[in-house]
Formats: sequence, structure tokens, C-alpha cells
Amino acid sequence: MDSVKMAFESIRDKKIRSLLTMLGIIIGVGAVLILVSVVQGYNADLTAYYEKQGVNKVNVTLLNFDRTNTTDQSGAFMEWVNGNLSATITGVTPSASTSGTLRFGSNINDTAVIYFGNEQWSACNNYTLDTGRDLLELDMAERSRVCVIGSYLADTLFGFQDPVGQTLSVNGTPLTVVGVFYQKDGGTEESMDDAVVVPYTLNRQILGTDTVSEFTVKVASSTDMTTVMNQVELWCAENVNTNTGEYTVENGNDAMEAAEDETASLQVVLGGVAAIALLVGGIGIMNIMLVTVTERTREIGIKKAIGAQRQVIITQFLVESTVLSGCGGMIGILIGYLGSLIAGKLIYDLILLPAFWMAAAAFLFSLAIGVGFGLYPAVKASGLQPVDALRAD
Repeated sequence: MDSVKMAFESIRDKKIRSLLTMLGIIIGVGAVLILVSVVQGYNADLTAYYEKQGVNKVNVTLLNFDRTNTTDQSGAFMEWVNGNLSATITGVTPSASTSGTLRFGSNINDTAVIYFGNEQWSACNNYTLDTGRDLLELDMAERSRVCVIGSYLADTLFGFQDPVGQTLSVNGTPLTVVGVFYQKDGGTEESMDDAVVVPYTLNRQILGTDTVSEFTVKVASSTDMTTVMNQVELWCAENVNTNTGEYTVENGNDAMEAAEDETASLQVVLGGVAAIALLVGGIGIMNIMLVTVTERTREIGIKKAIGAQRQVIITQFLVESTVLSGCGGMIGILIGYLGSLIAGKLIYDLILLPAFWMAAAAFLFSLAIGVGFGLYPAVKASGLQPVDALRAD
């Protein structure tokens, strides 16, 4: 306890020098906590984005290069999926999309994504109906000129009017709005709410082609992803002639998992960069402790002359360097929490706080820096000969 008391007295007596010495530790700990928290916020934001799109999706592409072959495999594929995989899937839908111009009266939108899907499109893409109805199987069969729109389109094109029953034009094709989706992505321009879904059987009228080549299979559980992919792969191998066409079967979760791996690597890199500041702070502590040993040479000589053992001198200077580093660590943690809150609010509009274990680890690491970099000055102080020390000016 006496060593701890002396350490705090030394810090108090030399406030400015002590603060400057702690600065490296403060910056290092604060930077570690803020940077890692920001990356965690980015990861959470990215994960939320993918979850809004819908997870556990298998993306399938069926291409036929033989122009003379008019066989359409889209109907057969979706029928097989709904029949043979019904126990493990939520639905299957074509997933073609395009851009264009939407008009209602004098209101124009040219940022919306136009999707071509079936009655299972909303379930496959995590959309929920707000008002009206969804697309029906009958709409596909009869090529009904209908559509379901996102909340952003409902607000910007129709204002205070009820969109259901109104007619808008999509790239010049008049379509009756039969439903509106709930807002799922902030309801802003170019968000997932800036979208319109039409029956995929209208692709000739709007896209100028009957070809349906892209599909999304929504799997009910992540545990069934591998099974479903293997079965879809087998169907494609048996039904797609690779001499005149090709197919791809992709795990829709791969992008999210790759993003998570990337952010994890980024956390390590940023944490390593910030840790360099801690090492620089440790060097600063070593330097100032060497200065302290020089300043207190006579004090050390007197203690050794009256019988103080080497471990007493070592403990005194180690405690002082550890207290110095620990105080810097605590200030850095406070700055890290405050900085994380500010950064999270400004960048992601989220409340970001470093995990407790992260703050505890940063504090323990700062103590370890104090011990590690204070050891050499402490050993040097304990090795001074009493006669030489007492002769020092």
C-alpha cells in the first residue's frame, strides 16, 4: 500500500509530465475500443441489411444458349421445387429485375427496382404485405397487369391517396396496384422500399423476352441449406444439357458470411494498429521511469544504506509504472466508451458500446505494459550501489 500511495503522490506532484507520459496509453486504449466498436457496428449494420433481404436463400441460374430450343424449364423447375422440397423450403420464385420509369399522373420515379416474381416472391425476399393483396398464382397464368409496390413508392407517387386500385405505368405498361408492402428499409430513395413487383409472366411486355433464367429458393432453416443445394444441383445436372446451356447454384448466405469474415479480419488489423500506440506509450513510460530513477538516485541510495532489499526497490518502481499505465488505461477506456457512442450515433445511428470483456482486456493490457516497460528501470534502480547513489548530485 505504501508503494501505491507513493506512486499516486509522484503522479500528483508531476501532473503535466505524468499526463504526457500516459498519453500514449490513453490514445492506444481509446483507439482500440473505438475502432473495434465501429467495426462491430459496421458488421451489425451489414448483417441487418442481409437479414432484411432475407437469409437462407439458394440462387439458381438456368441458361440455354440454343436459340432453336424453345423448351422453357422455369415452370418445370419451380414445380419440382414446390413438390419435392416442400418440407424444407418456404417458396421459390423467379428473381429477374430491371430499372425503369414509373409514373402516376405527374409524379415520376426513375430510381425504383422493378422485380419480376410470382406469388411466393415476397416470402422469398422477406417482404410483408401492409394493405391490399399479394400477387396470386392466377396473376401468373392470366398475365394480369397488376403490381405490388414498396412503401417509398406509395408515399412518393401517391401521397395521401390510397394506392390500391390505382393505375401506374411501368416503362409505359399500365399496371394496377393491388397491394403495398410494409416499410422494411427506412422508406428512402434507392432502398428496398423503392421497389415494385410484377408477375414474371409480364417479362415479354416489359423486358421484351420470355426467358426466365434466375430463381430464388427460400430455405426454411439454415440447417437445410446444404441438403437443398445438393438436391437442386442434382436436378440441374439431370435436366440441363451442358452442351447447349449451363447452370449455377449458389448459397445466398455466402455474401453475408464473407462480409462477416472480412469485418473480423478488419477488427484484427485495426486492433493491431491501435496496439502499436500502446507499445509507443509503453516506451514513453520506460523513458520517464528511467528519468525518475536518475532524479531519485539519492533516495534509492539512502534506502539501500538503511537495509532496503532489491525487491523493495523493484516493487516501488514497478508499482509506480503500473499505476501510471493503469491510470492511462482507465482514462482511455472512458474516452473509448464516449467515442464509441458518438461514432455509433453519427455513422450508423446505433448505440455502440465496447463489450465489457474488451474494456477489461484493454485495462489488463495497459497494466501489463506498465509492468513490462517498467521492469528495466526498476531493475536498474535496484542495482545501484549505495555509495555511488549517495554521491550523486
